[in-house]
Amino acid sequence: MPFWVQHTEKRVNTQYQQVGLSSDEVVELAAAFRLYGFWRIELDSGHFFATEDLCRIFGIEPQDGPINLMAITARIHPEDMPRLMETFERASAERLTYHNIYRIRTDVEDYKYVRSVGKFRDKPGTSGEVVGVTYEFFAQRPGVTFFLDEMPGNQA
Repeated sequence: MPFWVQHTEKRVNTQYQQVGLSSDEVVELAAAFRLYGFWRIELDSGHFFATEDLCRIFGIEPQDGPINLMAITARIHPEDMPRLMETFERASAERLTYHNIYRIRTDVEDYKYVRSVGKFRDKPGTSGEVVGVTYEFFAQRPGVTFFLDEMPGNQA
């Protein structure tokens, strides 16, 4: 898969409304079986804000307020970091939407793949911010069905 994709002509997807779903239901359905971590980086301050799910994906403790960006970047595979930085700088400078697929460390030797989709967002009185979502990739297993109430650790 390409490391960088620019979606300048993609329309806002509102197809869910055609079948009577709300935007809250779309998020609920998308996040039912995998962690979706949402995040925001303020360009002027460099502060990185993240949801609990993003912290869980990266294996760090959730906290209120800005997250230690060094703790996040330390878990990214060293070969992927330069491309991630280049993509982030380009998206910030040119006000673009992008996606990256990269590896994060799960333990001393192993890594897992995640995908981040981000976009530049104007913020009045500032240089703006980059906002996005990150989620894990899982191997597909044909013929397997999961129900939310049967998932290990489910609180529903």
